[in-house]
Amino acid sequence: MNEKNILIALDFGGTSVGIAVADNHGNMLVRKSVPTSGKKATDLLEDVMRHIHVLLTEYQDQTLIGIGIAMCGVVDGDTITMIPNLPGMESIHLRQYMKDRFHVPVRIENDVHVAAFAELKKGYLKETDYGLYLNFGTGISAGITVGDRVLSGHNGAAGEIGYLMRDRRDRLTFQSGHASFEEFAGGSGASRRASVAFNQSMTTKQLFQESSGDPNKQEFIDEICMEISFQVANLSIAFNPQRIVLGGGMIVPNGPIHQKILEKLKENVPYPPEVFLSSFGKDASLYGAVELALSAAHTEDC
Repeated sequence: MNEKNILIALDFGGTSVGIAVADNHGNMLVRKSVPTSGKKATDLLEDVMRHIHVLLTEYQDQTLIGIGIAMCGVVDGDTITMIPNLPGMESIHLRQYMKDRFHVPVRIENDVHVAAFAELKKGYLKETDYGLYLNFGTGISAGITVGDRVLSGHNGAAGEIGYLMRDRRDRLTFQSGHASFEEFAGGSGASRRASVAFNQSMTTKQLFQESSGDPNKQEFIDEICMEISFQVANLSIAFNPQRIVLGGGMIVPNGPIHQKILEKLKENVPYPPEVFLSSFGKDASLYGAVELALSAAHTEDC
């Protein structure tokens, strides 16, 4: 492949869009972040396009050969659903939108599936037979891997574990407009619940920081850790992965969630998997989008 070729990677999240230029070996050359700020999808895309063109001016002597897109929500082909944080995105055929503007192959996948893909290619899931990538951040989701594949599911919704029920009496389920596990233990859900419980606006980061000196906040954190570790143990029993990789902003090395997961796996799972923290930190989906762009350049026609 020509050394003058480059790739574009995009990671659409609920609060920002990551944009990167990579070389034809998948090495990231430059990256930046664009806040979504509650923008409509059309306005956000125009903003993203402006930033892409600015970045590409630095590489005018090189040829763009592929684009990879990591997208929050459920991605099935060129259809995007269940994406409330990016209003209007469901009505846009984003893959075709990008192909029409850049005339190169484009691949788009769910952001957590893409993060799992990055771990398969260059991270801790490489050469595993069965693996799980678990993202605990603003939301909660999973990437399920078998061999060198990330399972998408019949509707592209495999790994949407934020909708797991917390017990058999749970009524806060999808059909009632809820995502029970995510609303209880995910970053946004925990922040909302904590703000009500302690009568003050509070981020999840603040909650964890203040918990050591406040028994009530510590109990609140303990419940979150217990819920997450309980669900991870059940997933491990169901899928029997060789390895689990943990990612997302709520995961801190040797932090309370990490430690409780290790404890629950050891106590409750017949064949406890190895557990690693993501090779790519908070940028796993963006690195995965680079790998998608590489794959698109190698396998698709414009």
